[in-house]
Amino acid sequence: MLTTDEKFLIGLVLGDGNLHRRPKWENVTSIKLAHSPKEYKWLEWKVDRASKILNSSANINKATNKGILKAYQWCAGFSRFVHLYDLMYKDGKKIFCQDVLLELGLQELAIFWCDDGCIVKNLRVKKNPRTNKQYPNPLQETVGNLAVYEDFDTTSNISNWILNLTGAKASVKLHKKTGLYYLFFNKRSVEKLCTAIKDYVPYCMSHKIDLTPIPVSERARILKERAIRRQERATASKADDIV
Repeated sequence: MLTTDEKFLIGLVLGDGNLHRRPKWENVTSIKLAHSPKEYKWLEWKVDRASKILNSSANINKATNKGILKAYQWCAGFSRFVHLYDLMYKDGKKIFCQDVLLELGLQELAIFWCDDGCIVKNLRVKKNPRTNKQYPNPLQETVGNLAVYEDFDTTSNISNWILNLTGAKASVKLHKKTGLYYLFFNKRSVEKLCTAIKDYVPYCMSHKIDLTPIPVSERARILKERAIRRQERATASKADDIV
């Protein structure tokens, strides 16, 4: 049986966190958490609790490239919970053992979702040919994705774990670019998921469970801005190729 502290540390590793063990130091494991500058508050929330569990420094460092701030990161070594590495890694690769997942709860799922999950709000609208008014498709209004990016069996195990915890049923989908799988939640399922974990999500990450639809009046503007940004990226990419 895992303790509450052990579960929390595993929760940090399900998504963006990583554990490391050097061959020369078998009795010491280190944990590394890193986030973009936009998610500094989220990293701070994690570090505040993890540093207390590990009795380590809570100092967060800057990661820069050519003087430009790229991310914030926190690392800590520990010997008390070294066995967690063996539960979460095999041959140096992160694994999602079903026996471990079954011991984890809503707190760990909330951390996983805040790291790798996202709400996708449909911006496209339908037009009534009679009244010429635009309206959203209620069945496709809001959906969710969890970027697991593992093999089919592992992703299915994670889906079953979430279903048992929250009642939210997810579909296992193939990510064509990577050849790996992610989880897709339809409108009803993502509502169940967000309702189940909302008490465990800090305010700084409340947008991860915000199901409020985007007003129809704002959608055309947002789509236009996205199209402009895509064009700018395409132009910049062509310029790089010429150079």
